[in-house]
Amino acid sequence: MAFINHSQVRSAVNSSPIAPKPRRIRNRVYRRCAKDGFDDRMKAELAGEVPAQPRLYSHHSTRQYYFNIGWQAVTEMHILRAKQRQQAQPLMRSHLGASKQGGVQ
Repeated sequence: MAFINHSQVRSAVNSSPIAPKPRRIRNRVYRRCAKDGFDDRMKAELAGEVPAQPRLYSHHSTRQYYFNIGWQAVTEMHILRAKQRQQAQPLMRSHLGASKQGGVQ
């Protein structure tokens, strides 16, 4: 009978990751395609004109694939944060403009 040190045994439940980490796109060209897809979707969401399908980015199928990956990566949290930033920018501009005009001489 083999002796098992129970302090070294790990449960499969506790040692497995909760969710797999998203893999980073290593190719800079394809990473740019995904970033363009993400940015286009954010612009469309902020404008309120989201098409049913992403636009044709490239006739190159791999680049179009990564563009679609970026397009689909936008979550509700991304949209909410972008809307909050968009609403906060006019307030910051008006605040900065008022402080420049009323500065001490």
